[in-house]
This record gives sequence, structure tokens and C-alpha cells, in this order.
Amino acid sequence: MLFSVASALMSCSFFDVDTAGFIEPKDSYTDEESVYMALVGVYAPLGDVSFYGRDWFYAFNLQDDLSYYDRNYTKQELFLNNYTYTNSTLNNLWANLYSGINRANSFLEYVQDAQVEDELKMQYIGEVRFLRAYYYFTLSSLWGDVPLKLKSTRDSKFSSMEVPVTSTEKIFDFVVKEMEYASSLVAEADELVGPGRISKSTVQGILARVYLKMGGFPLNKGKEAYEKAAFWARQVKDSQIHSLNPDYVKIFTNLCEDIYDLTYRENIWEIEFKGNNQDGHKAGGCVGSYNGVYNNQTDSYGFGYGYVSCTLKMFDLYDNPDDVRKDWNICTYYYRNGEKLFRNLANNQYVYCNAGKFRREYELTGNKDKDYTPINFPVLRYSDVLLMLAEAENEAYGPTDLAYECINEVRHRANPNYETISSLDQESLRQLIRDERGRELCFEGLRKLDLIRWGIYVEEMTDGRRAQVEDSRWHANKKYAGLIVDYTEYRHNWYPIPSKELATNPAIKQNPLW
Repeated sequence: MLFSVASALMSCSFFDVDTAGFIEPKDSYTDEESVYMALVGVYAPLGDVSFYGRDWFYAFNLQDDLSYYDRNYTKQELFLNNYTYTNSTLNNLWANLYSGINRANSFLEYVQDAQVEDELKMQYIGEVRFLRAYYYFTLSSLWGDVPLKLKSTRDSKFSSMEVPVTSTEKIFDFVVKEMEYASSLVAEADELVGPGRISKSTVQGILARVYLKMGGFPLNKGKEAYEKAAFWARQVKDSQIHSLNPDYVKIFTNLCEDIYDLTYRENIWEIEFKGNNQDGHKAGGCVGSYNGVYNNQTDSYGFGYGYVSCTLKMFDLYDNPDDVRKDWNICTYYYRNGEKLFRNLANNQYVYCNAGKFRREYELTGNKDKDYTPINFPVLRYSDVLLMLAEAENEAYGPTDLAYECINEVRHRANPNYETISSLDQESLRQLIRDERGRELCFEGLRKLDLIRWGIYVEEMTDGRRAQVEDSRWHANKKYAGLIVDYTEYRHNWYPIPSKELATNPAIKQNPLW
């Protein structure tokens, strides 16, 4: 049976220590099991601490309009847009993404001769080509022009390959070509037992995300890209495999409790983590500990640094008190010395409130680690697909019945009494979609990149943040959130080429803006 091995091995242990290490080509590709282990090695960089294991939701997406880094002990860091090309977080993500690319290149070079049934082999090839494209999509979204490496380096000198940068436009052309090809090879979502593996819906939904990026800044391809984004998002919708879970909170408690929702399948792609790095499993991430509710003790509630706190704009987006997302996404309590305490909003403690989307108190792990959690991270949800479809339809054609249908579906899940939207002009619908993405998808690692592709990132992090911090509701003890205003400028739409790449790749030069 085509998916027998995939189904048997697919679980929350997908990135477990026994399979996450990349298998050297000379020891791999001998049978179905070894090929599968090599496949897992291509997936593994997704769960690395430099990516979805920690830094993606903690470091790379704290420079947005809905959240801020709730600490005042550093003035030179990614969180404040005050950094240089030597920043270790930048260097680590770059290296990790290219590690994933090299693993994918090696897999594609060796798998052809593997003794694996042809149909299963093609499924794996589809997954790997998608992952390689996704790593490039991430690189180019953050850095712009980057080296395009399509052959593996079969020794330790991979990082010193002399490869010049390829333009952002050509990188994105490569990405969509690879993803569109992969969409014909991978399994349907309902043929897999969970959302950790790449499915056809994953590829289609991410293609919509890629084309939305191409439609906006910096490529600005406009209508042609938005039409493609709408096309791919419609493929997910028309499949009828996915729907909205009527219980918004359950989406996130499921992530904490290792539950795959096979009824609604709203979570189309999750990065899987397992255990607490104390119980024999070394595949935990930091979801909930770094970006969750503050707790100063490692107890049954789960230690939380409380690094990610909410801005006033986050509060103000929820202009309807009956929107169920507000009380979940904005946590008005915290834990200290085993006691649950509530923020005093009457005393302007709004911006003391932590991001509440990932709450460790729902973890099922008995002995909770200070840092590492088994909570999965959602990369793509069906609600995101609906909002992308609404946006793409509006940008390509103006307000359409389909755009209204999609945004109303998301809003009515949040509050059945929300007014049905039906007669806005294009600009008004555009703003509503942007606000709805904030209400629905906050703290899921998307907001900063949304602001950039909309061409408003610098404005939001300067004039916008300044206005928020000067608001009388912004507590005086948290004024340091305004420091990002002093450092943000046009060049912060991209990151500088990391120092290690410049040191080992003579064919590359620093981004001229840096």
C-alpha cells in the first residue's frame, strides 16, 4: 500500500532523536526504512531551535505591531531592530536553512537508485522538493537575494561553496516551480494520519502564501500574482478536506495535548515536537515556554519566560467583547510562586499581558522541563487559507462574493453575532482583512512578514509604535517597547547577510543597504 510506511511511522515522534539525525548517503537509501529516515533528516531543520523550535516565534517575529519583547536588559538585539551581521540568531537560522537545503539536494541525488516502490519514492521526492523550496522561500523572504545551491556538498565544506547570490525574483520563480511540481506528487491530507507531513493541501496553501508575497513588496507583481494566490487557496477550499473547528480554543489545546484533529483538519501543517527532553525524547521545542504565559516556577503550570507581550493595538483590534479569540490570545493572568494572579487592567496593565495562544498548563507531560515542551507549532491553518483567499480575490478583482464568504466564515466562528460583511469598497475590505489576520493569526509567526509584503512595516514600527507607546494606556514601566522606533529604517525589511557566510563564501557580498 502506498502510504503504509508513512502511516506507520507518522506520529508526534516524527522528529524524535532516533530518526532526526541525517543519514550519510553511504549508509542510506538501501531499503524503504533507510530512505524514510533520510526523508526525516530533510524535515529535521524545521524543528531546530533556530527555526520553529524556538527562534521563529520568539526572535524573528517580535518586531511587529501586535507584540513586543517584554524585557529591558538589552539595547542591541534582534527584538529592537538593533543588530549587526554578526548576530548569532541570524547566523544560526541561515546555517540551519542551508543545512536543510543540502540534505534535500543529497536526498534527491541518491534516492533515484533506492530500492523503494516507485509511487512511494515519487511521494517522498515531492515532499523533499517542497521542503527545499520552502527553505528558500524563508531565506529570500528574510534576506532577499541569496545563493541558490542545487547540488549537495558531500563533505564538510558545504558552507564554503563559492556561490554568488541569485535575485529575489529568480529565487521565487524557482520556489513556485518546485512547489507546483510537488503538488502533483504528495499525498492528500486525508491520506495521512496527521499534519506533520507535507500534504497536497500544505503545498497548495503555502503556494498561496508565496504568491501573496510575490504580489506585494518587494517584487510587487500585483494582479498576476494575486490571481495565482487565489487559484491555489481555492484548491484547498474546494478539496473539502478542511474546515474550521467551531471551538477556536480547542485548536491550541490540541497542540498542547498531542491531539490530531482528524474531524476538521483545520491545522494543515504543524511542526511536531515530543517530550520534555528529560524522558528519553530529545525532540522538544520551546513553544509555550518562550512565547507563553509568565510563570516563575517549573511546576504543573509550566515555566514561562513571558517574553512576548501584547501591544495596545492587539487589544484594540478586538473591538467586539464577544470575540472568543480575545480572551484566549491575550492572557490577562500569570503565575507567581504557584499562585494564579490577574493583571490589573484598571491600572493600565494592558501591555503587561502575555501572548496567550500557547498555554503550558494544558501540556500532558507530567515532569515539565523549564524550556522544552511537546507543544506543536501551526505553520498553516485553514483559517489562514480562507483569509489569504479573501485577500487575493480582493487584490486581483476587488470585493467578490467569494472574498466575503471567506472572511465571514472566519469571523462568524469567532463570534456568531458578527455582522455579515457584504458591501465594502476594495480599500475597506483590504483593511478589514489585515485586521482579521491580526485577530485570528497573531503570534503564529506571520505578522511581521505580512507587514513587510503590505509595504507598511517601517511605518508601523516607527510612527505606529510611537503612537502606541505615547497612549496614556501604555504603562510607564513598559516604555522601553518604544526603543525599536529609534533603530527601524527601510533596510530592516531585510536582514544582513550573516558574517559566517561572508567569511566562507568569497563569491558573496553584503546587502548594499547593510
